[in-house]
Amino acid sequence: MTDVFVVFGSKSDEAVYQSLLGKLDKAGISYEFKVLSAHKTPKELRSELSDTNAGIFIAGAGLSAALPGIVAAEKIKPVIGIPCDGAFSGLDAFLSVSQMPSNVPVLAVGVGKTSKVVRLCSNYVNGLNEIVLIKKTADIEKKYFDKCKAFMEENKIPFRVENNSTKLNHSKVYIEFTKLGKTPAKNRNAIIRVLVKDNSTKKDSLKFFESLQSSFSVGLNSYKNAAIVALELINLKGQHDGLLVSLRKKASQEVLDANK
Repeated sequence: MTDVFVVFGSKSDEAVYQSLLGKLDKAGISYEFKVLSAHKTPKELRSELSDTNAGIFIAGAGLSAALPGIVAAEKIKPVIGIPCDGAFSGLDAFLSVSQMPSNVPVLAVGVGKTSKVVRLCSNYVNGLNEIVLIKKTADIEKKYFDKCKAFMEENKIPFRVENNSTKLNHSKVYIEFTKLGKTPAKNRNAIIRVLVKDNSTKKDSLKFFESLQSSFSVGLNSYKNAAIVALELINLKGQHDGLLVSLRKKASQEVLDANK
C-alpha cells in the first residue's frame, strides 16, 4: 500500500510540489505523484484516483482550487489541500480549499505550508487513533462545540472530550473551536482549527485567511467537516469505512431529494 497520493494541477506549481516531495522522501513516506487537472484532464484524474490504494491524499490548489475538492468527492480518505501562492497571495485558493460543502471535507493548510503536511502524513501513517474534542464553555465557541458534540454522538463517531490540546501527542486528532478574530495558539499536534462567527462579512474573509496560515483548518463554522475529516484521519485500517460511506450517501441523498 502506498502511503500518500500527491496530485497538482499544473507544472507552474512545481516549486511547491518539489519541496513537498523532497520532504516526503526525507521522512521515508512512500507516495505516488501526478500532475493532473480537475478541469483539463478530468477523465485521467478520475482513473488515477480509482486505481490508487493510497491511504491519504494531498492536492495542490491554485486559482479556482477545484482539485482538492474533486479528490474529496471521489474518496472517503483524508484529503489535505495545499493552496499555492498566485492571485491575491493565495487567498482565493485557500478559501476554495477550506470552504467545502458540509459532509465532504478537505483539510486546509496555509499557503505553501508543505512541512506541516508532511508532519500530519507521518502521524497518519504511524497510527492516529483517537479524536479529542476540546471543551468550550462560553459564547459562540461553546455553541459550535455543542453542535459538533451532538453531531458526533448522533452519528456514532468515536471521540472524547478534553480541556486543552497543549500536551504533545502524536496519536490524537484534536478539534478546537476558536472565535474569529482570536489568534489560535501555535500547536504541533494534529489539531483541526474551526473558526466560528455568525453573520460573517467580506472583511472577515481576510481575518479568516490570516489567522489560519499556521494551522490545519476547515471552513468557517464547519463543525461537521471537522468531525468527518477527524474520523478519516483515524481510519488508516478502514475500520470506519462503513460509517464514512453512510455519511457520504446521506449527504448525496439530501441533494437528490431536492429534485423530487
